[in-house]
Amino acid sequence: MTAATLTAPTGRDFGTGLLVTAVRPEPGGGYRWRRAPGPLAPAPFAPAGTGPRRLGAARPAATAVRWVVGEPDDDGRTYHVRGATSVAAALLGNGPEPTLAPLLHGLGQALRELHEQPLPPDVAAGGAPRGLVRFTRWLDGRSPHPRSAYAESLLRSRLGAAALARVREHTARIAAADERVLCHGAPGLGSLIPAEGEQACADALIGEDVCGAPWFYDLGWVLGELVELQWYLGGDRPAWQRLTNALLDGYGRELDDRWRETVAFRVLLHVHDYTSYVGWEPKVFDKYTGFARHLLSP
Repeated sequence: MTAATLTAPTGRDFGTGLLVTAVRPEPGGGYRWRRAPGPLAPAPFAPAGTGPRRLGAARPAATAVRWVVGEPDDDGRTYHVRGATSVAAALLGNGPEPTLAPLLHGLGQALRELHEQPLPPDVAAGGAPRGLVRFTRWLDGRSPHPRSAYAESLLRSRLGAAALARVREHTARIAAADERVLCHGAPGLGSLIPAEGEQACADALIGEDVCGAPWFYDLGWVLGELVELQWYLGGDRPAWQRLTNALLDGYGRELDDRWRETVAFRVLLHVHDYTSYVGWEPKVFDKYTGFARHLLSP
């Protein structure tokens, strides 16, 4: 499920109704990524100037992945980074190459260090993760988009009542968690950008979704994307497992035995976002909800 991309000599533009991105080369080297809420986005980015602005001095220079906080730019953010494409694009184009493992390890390490920082009061006072809000509103029948409302009406028969209940229990667990940490909120592989000309280094965009949430929310988000891409693309299973192991080793902690619910949540959120902000495709809906049903089967 990918959105159309427009490529031009001066850069490229891509996006959906949820998020639009423009990538341009910088005259002095590197690239400028501008990201903004799409025309159908249900909420703006998290307020600029909150907790993540303190990250610049907190990241050791020797680590593989560094956080890059966006500069406010009207309703969007502009990031100055060292690469033009993301790890997600690399996986879609070339599969799980060994060179990506250090970047997944670095992302896990960066997330662990982020989670160990004090939760700033301005973030603690904020709401639930934006992705969780979109998802729970959808399951509660409150989606403002006719396509996603129709998709929600099919979920119970498609997944089964027991599987759907497991997903609801998982999202309730996230929302009710007492121990919240400073979370990225949506650490997707599309926001992890390998540095051109530098081995095993990458920039990770942060700030748009920053929130207070349980630690497993961020880690589960990345794990869910890796499992979904492995299922979608196929290929060398050990190579995919090396990427997953690198992420977990970098973080230094594994998810509990509810990892299936964690991955299913990410897959079904993808179904919601694609249906709401790209288009309705019955074959896509059937394929992805079928995978979620498999994950949630007894």
